[in-house]
Amino acid sequence: MEIAGFLGTRADLIVDVVMTASGFLPAFMLYTFYVAAKGKLELHKNLQIVGLIAVTLLVIALEVDVRFSNLSEVSAQSSYHDSLELTVMFIIHLIFAVSTFVGWIWLVVKSYKIYPNSFGSFNHKKWGKILFVDIIMTAITGWMMYAMVFIY
Repeated sequence: MEIAGFLGTRADLIVDVVMTASGFLPAFMLYTFYVAAKGKLELHKNLQIVGLIAVTLLVIALEVDVRFSNLSEVSAQSSYHDSLELTVMFIIHLIFAVSTFVGWIWLVVKSYKIYPNSFGSFNHKKWGKILFVDIIMTAITGWMMYAMVFIY
């Protein structure tokens, strides 16, 4: 038995939780940048690790939900079901989502390995900004897909 979501759409609770979290993720990232700029590098590191773990758990929950719930039946109610527009949006979202996830893991692992010894030899801030744009694009395309599947 699936639990209805709280956003007032056809989505279930897990999808709504993931979508809400994706909406807050850019603000969370900005906060971690802020604490880093204030010199609280250990807090920045810990927040990034917690954020990455939380997102990983949410992605796993979403994947399980997609595979083992009735979301395929629910998505069949969408006016975009089996459309080229939804397929293209899914591919674009997948590109951003995968590059975000892989990039975030890479940045955390690389930074963890070299911090604080040779941190200056690696442009962590530049890669963080690139990843931030990727996170925003993942959230935007995710919300666009959410609307196409669960609202229209």
